[in-house]
Amino acid sequence: MEYIRHIPKTDLARKTRQIIQAVQRGQTVVIEHHGQPEAAIMDIMDYYLLRAVLHYHGHSPQIDADAGLSENAVTALESLPERFNLIIAHYLAGSISLSRAADLLNLTWLELRTRFLRLDIPARTAPGRPDEIAVDLENAAAFAIQSQ
Repeated sequence: MEYIRHIPKTDLARKTRQIIQAVQRGQTVVIEHHGQPEAAIMDIMDYYLLRAVLHYHGHSPQIDADAGLSENAVTALESLPERFNLIIAHYLAGSISLSRAADLLNLTWLELRTRFLRLDIPARTAPGRPDEIAVDLENAAAFAIQSQ
């Protein structure tokens, strides 16, 4: 599937629903006027993920890679962008696994990994520490139970 779709500005008004559905399925839609790009529409989760990655690299937070991240620390934050910033910062710093980040973002591991690959965000697919293995196994077991 092509992730970037280019459409003329006139199609935005005529096909709004189809465009929004394409965006929600993972496409970025570039709106063009006379062949020149003017705007891009992307899924809100992708936007928050990219914003969080940029925030992490722009602010270089000090995160203890052995500290992990509790659910209470995430739920204490009121805004969704702040939650994404915290979770993605811990993931990029190596404090939590991809599976744990997905769990805290209320996504499946596969959905988050797919988004990371589509957005060119580095994805560590193997746990780095024994405690991460245990968390990944718990998340996989919970996913298997939900899928039945």
